[in-house]
Amino acid sequence: MSEKDNTEKNTMAIFEKAPVATAVLKNTIPAMVAMLMVLVYNLADTFFIGQTHNDILVAAVSLATPVFLIFMALGTIFGAGGTSVISRAFGQGREEYAKKVCSFCMWSCVILGLLLSAGFMLGVEPLLLLIGASADTWEPAKTYLLLAALLC
Repeated sequence: MSEKDNTEKNTMAIFEKAPVATAVLKNTIPAMVAMLMVLVYNLADTFFIGQTHNDILVAAVSLATPVFLIFMALGTIFGAGGTSVISRAFGQGREEYAKKVCSFCMWSCVILGLLLSAGFMLGVEPLLLLIGASADTWEPAKTYLLLAALLC
């Protein structure tokens, strides 16, 4: 038996035989870690920019936090919704359908991320108004958001 078959068998065993609490934890912990990583990323940016002792730059990074959370929330829609559909499909023994849903969710997140990045780059000025950037924080927040949109 190949390693891939073993992995698939172990994954199915989690859904079929494990207590519900264990199965939920094994599937939610990676999502929680991903969310924490986004927040740690933002905190690290704030910390290192804080080392400049420039309040305006720290405020600009803080203004961008809701934008990161929007990215994360939209990705979570596909993650949570997809997980629900996938788990029901596995429960019904429809493994191929579950794989298609998984693929759809993954590629939808990639495409949505690219579209949001492009949208943020094209509509950064209205976004800055929406998040409350002042005249002092406008340029640093704009620069930070554009860089974040390119790197995300």
